[in-house]
Amino acid sequence: MSLLYLWVALASAGIMGFVTVLDKRLTSFNMPNLPSLYAGMAVCLVAHGSFALVFTGIPTDASMSSIGYAVASGLCWGGALAMMFWGYTMEEASRSSAIIHTFPVFVAFMGVFLLGETLSAGQWTGIFVVVGGAFLVTLWGSRGGLAIRLNWALPILIGASILTALAIVLGKQALDELPVLFVYSVRNYGMGVVFLTLWKPGAWGDFFMAMRNRQTLFLLFGAEFTLAPLGVWLNVLAINLGPVSLVATATATRPLSVFLFSSLCSTRWLPVLDEPLEWRTLSVKFLAVGMVVIGIAMLTLL
Repeated sequence: MSLLYLWVALASAGIMGFVTVLDKRLTSFNMPNLPSLYAGMAVCLVAHGSFALVFTGIPTDASMSSIGYAVASGLCWGGALAMMFWGYTMEEASRSSAIIHTFPVFVAFMGVFLLGETLSAGQWTGIFVVVGGAFLVTLWGSRGGLAIRLNWALPILIGASILTALAIVLGKQALDELPVLFVYSVRNYGMGVVFLTLWKPGAWGDFFMAMRNRQTLFLLFGAEFTLAPLGVWLNVLAINLGPVSLVATATATRPLSVFLFSSLCSTRWLPVLDEPLEWRTLSVKFLAVGMVVIGIAMLTLL
């Protein structure tokens, strides 16, 4: 089997990792509230979805079930993103991303039991090593050792993880009949609809007021209008090219890039975030990164 899907998924994860850091900055510092950010994202998603639809058109031979899978996938992606941003307001970017990216376990079970995919014992081991590394960064360093850090962000982020798994599996079903660009378009529309339903009075006014700040405008344009669409398109392409469970696991390396970018952006030379850089915290994250890299190597070689 060609490993092209793996490299495409890893590229998507790296790009979206940087987007996560920019989104964390927007939610915690730049945007006045979440509804104003949702309003801006809805505009971006609908614009990119429309642009893609102009190029691909609506397939005339597609069944309603495949289009329904694409729509459902987009709605699940929107719900997952909304819960993810909610979690960002309560937790560090690196920890939030790691908890969300436990979704390969859910995807693997769905892929095997719903899509008929098969995985070797080594690939199952690789999946759990990757997810174990992702979940490890929920541990908080303390003087007495390691303690699990629990707050209201945890169930919210786990909910985002489950919705992400559903979105990937439904998207894979849609791609059995539909072209990549059309599924990408429908996915954007679905996410846009979710964000529009989260609108609150005054959200658009807050959004346009925030855009008067050059830094906020630059961050939003870079994250949501440029990098995120590229990362999303690569993710859809990877799902189309390879087994959904393995693509999902490769996508779960996103916490690695989030960890690296968030640490870099929390230094005195690039003070974009304010995540702690104490050794006892970083050591847990370094161990988690090592597990993710080993797990991906197992998926590639076994």
